[in-house]
Amino acid sequence: MKRHELQHFVDISMSKTLADADYHLLGDGIASLTEEFNAEEETEQWINQENGTTDIKSYTPSISVEMQDIDQDDTDLVDWFNNLIDTLPTGSKAISSYVRVRIKGSGPSYPAVQRKCAISVGSTGGDAGANVTNSITLGGRGDGIQGTFNVETGKFTVGGAAASSLEVKSGTAKSSSKSNLS
Repeated sequence: MKRHELQHFVDISMSKTLADADYHLLGDGIASLTEEFNAEEETEQWINQENGTTDIKSYTPSISVEMQDIDQDDTDLVDWFNNLIDTLPTGSKAISSYVRVRIKGSGPSYPAVQRKCAISVGSTGGDAGANVTNSITLGGRGDGIQGTFNVETGKFTVGGAAASSLEVKSGTAKSSSKSNLS
């Protein structure tokens, strides 16, 4: 699997219920993006043991995003980033969601995980003569939801089931949200 086949979409509507999510592809202006799982570990070693034992208590996934402020087709995503930088949202105003999608097989729907997140603003600025770089962190909230994501419509379906009452509806995905795979 190549990096372009692992895509992340963020809800720029900041929908609290996931019902009206407006997912946009995190891509243009971003050179690197890694989802950290941040395992909370507990290690014990007893006096009669040569080696200890590690257990995993929980995970708190997060994604650090550094995006150059460049001209791109998805002006809604750029405006959303700039609004975050200008308003520094807190509390319920900083809650959104993201979807991690593995582009494999025939589409346009692919295996995905949806997760609510808290968005914290890190920084804005950069070097002389360079594009401005804005950074935010998407901090995971609760369990991820397994399902499928349609990269053409921007709709996440819980469990991958056919359209039903479980489907989380979102607005039509923006043209730049479509997969660029041929």
